[in-house]
Amino acid sequence: MPAALLGAAGCVVIVAAFGAYLLGLAAARGAYRSRAWEMELFALLGVLFLAIVLAIAALARPALGNRSYVRARKVDGQMRLVFALLLLAHLLLAFLFVRPGTLPAIDVYSSQADACRSLLRGADPFGATQADVYNARESSLYYAPELVAGGKILEGFQYPPLTLIWALPGYLLGDVRISYIFAVIVSAWILFALSPDRRGLGIASVFLLSPLTLVVESCSFTEPLVYMTLCATTYAAVKKRWWLPIALGLFLASKQYNLLAVPFIAYFVRPFEWKGYWKLAGLSLATAAATILPFALWNPGALWHDMVLFHLRQPYRFDSLSFAALSPWIMKVGPALVLAFVVWSLRARNRVAAMFPAAYAVALLLFFSTSKQAFANYYFLAGQALFLAIAALPASMEGRAEALLA
Repeated sequence: MPAALLGAAGCVVIVAAFGAYLLGLAAARGAYRSRAWEMELFALLGVLFLAIVLAIAALARPALGNRSYVRARKVDGQMRLVFALLLLAHLLLAFLFVRPGTLPAIDVYSSQADACRSLLRGADPFGATQADVYNARESSLYYAPELVAGGKILEGFQYPPLTLIWALPGYLLGDVRISYIFAVIVSAWILFALSPDRRGLGIASVFLLSPLTLVVESCSFTEPLVYMTLCATTYAAVKKRWWLPIALGLFLASKQYNLLAVPFIAYFVRPFEWKGYWKLAGLSLATAAATILPFALWNPGALWHDMVLFHLRQPYRFDSLSFAALSPWIMKVGPALVLAFVVWSLRARNRVAAMFPAAYAVALLLFFSTSKQAFANYYFLAGQALFLAIAALPASMEGRAEALLA
């Protein structure tokens, strides 16, 4: 992608995004888990540190008035054809990975399939148990001891209800992963709609043809849903403002760690005022609560256990690509780093909608790189959120310029 279409800060974000993608691929491959892992781990953690620094540096660079952010050539029939071929290519690749009878031996998949099965039987998927798909040694590494008994995992559905609702159509079609393939397709369409030019086409092609995207789909990780709602939120912020509370609410409801994004709602309030912030945050949180309320009324204790307590009790994962591998004390300073970044980022003068996914990506990188669990799907989401910021930047800048002229 030509540098003239991105600007200096944009090029820095692209480098940071590819760094996050590299980390995701390394985490998916897992070679650093062997005993002779030190050099490779240090190299990967170096890439992680560089990605965080570059992303923060890009956020610190004022963008308004930078002429290098002008739009590229508008979309034409040829670009639409190329985009359609990219979608088709991804569908073919995805269904080569996701085939009936080739189910992944991973608890993420079994948990969603069991939850869909329970819901269709009229049973509460929260508070139930699920089959342990690992052997005894693996289970001792992946779960807290008190959560494993008799070949069962003593937790039900560990994700928010919106994830269950989204996975259900795929389950009815034969595989929950079909729902996430559809989420990837919708996300790519929104990316191209945000930036209908060579910039958007390039970003969509990275997303659709990346091996990491296929890994995330084939393992039934839920991040494609998170990313789709993040794309919808960003699109609403720059194109359809009246959609924003709903899209943002669904984004917040799609994963527990999205509470990290609540402070960054300030980027959507231009000019900033606390009344506007609390109004947008309140409407969005109410939308998120509406997706949880039916299950909370059904069995509030089970919902709290599966969505919150289960994750707090989980042990440090040896296969995490995290700075915590160097020393456990790093996990204690992680929240302070995230808080410091939030305070710093909200002091920025150049508040535009595209900064929302970028700041969210940095918060994710800081949070997971210092946590007890950090896997391919998290770095996939952080990297792609940075690409989303690049796709949304021209429309965001146009919106801010119009606001300043008004």
